[in-house]
Amino acid sequence: MTRGVGRMRVRRLRSERGEVNILAAGMVPVLIIAIGLVVDGGGRLQAEDEAEYAADQAARAAAQQIRIDRAQMGLPPEIDPARATQAAADTLAALDVQGGVTAVNGATVNVGTQLTYETTFLTLIGISSLSVTADAEARAVRGIGQEEP
Repeated sequence: MTRGVGRMRVRRLRSERGEVNILAAGMVPVLIIAIGLVVDGGGRLQAEDEAEYAADQAARAAAQQIRIDRAQMGLPPEIDPARATQAAADTLAALDVQGGVTAVNGATVNVGTQLTYETTFLTLIGISSLSVTADAEARAVRGIGQEEP
């Protein structure tokens, strides 16, 4: 009696042996896509942080470019657009990030940046790069607690 049960069990295992390979073959693309989303998603987040950092630094550098003639007369700070644009461009070039000044309005300067992240795993499904952008704003002030409206 135990002999018959053993044979039945062996036959059942042999007849189901191919199903594991089909399942494994079906799971490989799913796992590659999942790994790609994790790795390349993390890379995109890192690129986004880098773009935000570069925009912040460029905006700070640009906001320091005030018009000296106004400062010497004791007037509220006003950003020199040409010098601010150059300072932002120099900062972004040093950080190897694309972008520049998008607006100068009195004592406020806005900077925009753009980075492209080259994907690692998602190229397998046709996504070779991901673009990220960031914007930052900085304001020139005379000192702590003395910001002009």
